[in-house]
Parts: sequence; structure tokens; C-alpha cells
Amino acid sequence: GSIHLNMKYFAFTYDKYMTNQNFSKLFGISPRKNGEKMEQIHFDIGASAQLVLEEILLKMVNHVYEKTKMTNLCLGGGVALNGVANNRILRESPFENIHIPPSPGDAGSAIGCAQYSYYCHFKNERIFSKTSEQIKNNIYVGPDYSNEQIKIFLDKNEIKYDYLEKDLLLQTTAKLISEGNVVGWYQGKMEWGPRALGNRSILADPRNPKMKDILNQKIKHRESFRPFAPSIMEEYVSEYFEMDIPSPYMLMVSPVKKSKDIPAVTHVDGTGRLQSVSKTSNSLYYDLINEFYKITQVPVIINTSMNVMGEPIVNTPEQAYQMIVKTDMDYLVMGNYLVSREK
Repeated sequence: GSIHLNMKYFAFTYDKYMTNQNFSKLFGISPRKNGEKMEQIHFDIGASAQLVLEEILLKMVNHVYEKTKMTNLCLGGGVALNGVANNRILRESPFENIHIPPSPGDAGSAIGCAQYSYYCHFKNERIFSKTSEQIKNNIYVGPDYSNEQIKIFLDKNEIKYDYLEKDLLLQTTAKLISEGNVVGWYQGKMEWGPRALGNRSILADPRNPKMKDILNQKIKHRESFRPFAPSIMEEYVSEYFEMDIPSPYMLMVSPVKKSKDIPAVTHVDGTGRLQSVSKTSNSLYYDLINEFYKITQVPVIINTSMNVMGEPIVNTPEQAYQMIVKTDMDYLVMGNYLVSREK
């Protein structure tokens, strides 16, 4: 049930590279520098490492099941962000239910350790909220900026904008996305975790097969092979993906049933790392996807975090505005304010 990693092939301090000269000698290739062409050997090593990881994780969870006979499994640690492995555990392990928090990496582990100490060591009472599903599953707990604060920023910097009431804002934004525009979506409280889940997001049309390359080249400034997530209305998950459970945190990768309808979010192997969106989890984002669905008959929108490669997800209105300055983003929606790149 445990693992042993042969550190002969790995760097002890991860600076630029995780591997060392022994690894390069073994595989006959030096580490690829940023911007260098991807060769078949890079694909092969990546795919092989992924497969070995999946097999090890399956062995570990099967061992845990044999020891405990429990049917519920919780996963933590940065590896729990590996949606392909998570889906295999869900499908192939004996566990019936799998829970992964929205930030299972180092930051989430720190919170978990604090909670463990608070409840288990100091024996404090656990209080479970039963008021609503939205509170129970809320991951939108970061900083937020009001319409008034956003307006002050826009006016101070003499940035042109249009103010739109909620219904018109949703209809206009959905129409812009359906017409091929790339839209920054900056709303409410920031998400907890490493992935934008509809409040600090860049949105686009998944029907356009060229949109993945457009986003990678003009917005994210990253390698062309990197995919984007489909945000889908929760009730349509099983219609578009081979999955019958919610995936609200983008932690499951599943085969796509209708890849021709959403080519921009379908990986090369026919899968997608989906985010299911419910009315209770994020009502505004859900309503936006629904407006897009009314226009296109596709209940899916491309969602990627509002940042460029190497930078964190934007937090303040100023940081959000810099995205439309530094990239080829077409529109930015901050609260009820619509900013156009052309203006």
C-alpha cells in the first residue's frame, strides 16, 4: 500500500527541473526548455509516467479498501488534482463514493491539518450547516469587490464601460461568447483553490475547434497542447460525458460523448476535465451558461482561469483589467460593467 521513489533519478531541490542527469542518460534526452518543440519522446514519457501513476494509485486505494472495507474515500495532496487518475479510481476501485476538496494540494493540506488538530486533538465540537446546499458546498470564500468599488476603479482610470442590469448582462455576455469572442468574467467572491470555477474565469465558445489554440496563443501564452475545461449545467453531465455524478471542482476527467459538439474542450484522447455547475453552487454562472444554451443548444462553455502563464489568478479589478490590456481578450465583464477591448 505504500510507494518508494528511487531518488537517484530526481533532483533533490526542484528549481528548474525535477529530474537530474541520471534520468536524462536513462532516456537519452535532456530536459525540454520552455518554448522548445515537443517531440514524440516527450509525449511518450509523459503518457508513461501518467499510466504508472494511475496504476500505483489504484494499488494504494485497493490496499486501503482491503484494510478498512469502507465504501467512502477521501483524497488529498497535489496528486488528487490529477483528474484522469481520479476517474480511474472512481470507475475501477471498490469505493462507491470519492470526495476530493477543491484545493487538495499543499494549501488545502495545511487547512486540513489545522482542522484535524482543532477537532481531533483539542476535541472541539463539529458544527455542520444544514441551512442550504449552497452553504454546505460553498467554495467562493475569497475577496470580492462591489459594483461601487469596480466603478470607482473604472472612472478613476477613465476606462469606458457600459452598465447592464443582470438579465441584459447575461444575455449580452452569452451572445458575445456565441459570436466567437473571448470574455473575462469577474464576479463575486474569489474561488478557494487553484482553479477558477466561474468567478475569476475566461470564457469562450466550445463549439469552435480553433478556440483552444486561440486561447493558448493569444490569452494564456502557453503550450498549444494544454486543454481547457468545459463548464456544463449539472443536469446535462451524463448527456455529454460518460459520468453520472457531479464534478464541481474540475477534478474528474471523463470521456466526451458529444465531442463533435464541443471540440475545443475535448482532449486528444477524447476526454474532458469537466466542471458541473448547479443553480445552488453558482447561480449567476449557471444562468450565464443557460443563456448560452438558449442561443446555441449547447449547455457548455469553455472555462479557464483569468491569468497568463506564470502568474496567479487575478484578484482585484485592476488585475482583471490588466488581462484585457496584456492579452487579446475581447471583452471583460466586472460585476455589472462591460468593458470592450475596442473602446
